[in-house]
Amino acid sequence: MDITKLEALGLSPEMIRAIQDTGYEEFTPIQEKAIPVLLEGRDIIGQASTGTGKTAAFGIPAIEKVVDPEETADPQILVLCPTRELAIQIGDELRGLLTYYKGIRVAVLYGGAGIVGQAKQLEKKPQIVVATPGRLMDHYNRKNIRLDKIQTVVLDEADRMLDMGFFKDVTKIIEKVKNRKNLGLFSATISQEVMTV
Repeated sequence: MDITKLEALGLSPEMIRAIQDTGYEEFTPIQEKAIPVLLEGRDIIGQASTGTGKTAAFGIPAIEKVVDPEETADPQILVLCPTRELAIQIGDELRGLLTYYKGIRVAVLYGGAGIVGQAKQLEKKPQIVVATPGRLMDHYNRKNIRLDKIQTVVLDEADRMLDMGFFKDVTKIIEKVKNRKNLGLFSATISQEVMTV
């Protein structure tokens, strides 16, 4: 990928190296449109189907917005998604983008896995949390995680989250993120329910 294009976006040298490692020739349409908007700190609703590079579309600007890990021990970025498989996949992709960064950690929280092991991940003070809504609420109710320092919230596959009955949890979570600066909502279909969220 053309390094001058990446520099023009104002990306850090660490991020540019990580993107070059991925072997991207060009950004996909959703990346092309979403990355500059999220880097500016604006909200976005993106319609894109699975496999179009959404994780990089929100992951690149989210990582660039993480404040120095030494300055705050609370999560700054929250990515909500509907399934454990997607949570794991997003976590892996974000860790790949973090290859050249020092001290930025990712915790991945989902049902069907031990809550104690996930609580240990949270004790390590991750800056980025990827979670399914139900499991995030479990950790919140157990006081394992604070949501008041989160700056960026991303809802990935919002339509599927609503189809799976997560509407109430998602709404509750968004209400608890008092200091949110921007919201990214990505969905294969944009229904009235998605717009309500």
